[in-house]
Amino acid sequence: MTAEELIEHLKLLPPETPVLVEGYETGFDDIVEFTSEQVVRYRHAQEWDGEYQPLDRFSSQETAAMQAAVIRGRNGNRR
Repeated sequence: MTAEELIEHLKLLPPETPVLVEGYETGFDDIVEFTSEQVVRYRHAQEWDGEYQPLDRFSSQETAAMQAAVIRGRNGNRR
């Protein structure tokens, strides 16, 4: 994905939308996916955990979810 393509995706979002990337491991990949997802801040995250987690990881739906833009790289599914 080029900067121009990313900017076009970002223009469609409300300005206060958090933009997240996959965490952990090494190196860099091309962006292959840009999605909108419901996430929850994970207060008990370990060093290897992302600061945010998908809403479906929590049994209580009372948790304060937020809509976020998520950028995934080529190997994101392996994490």
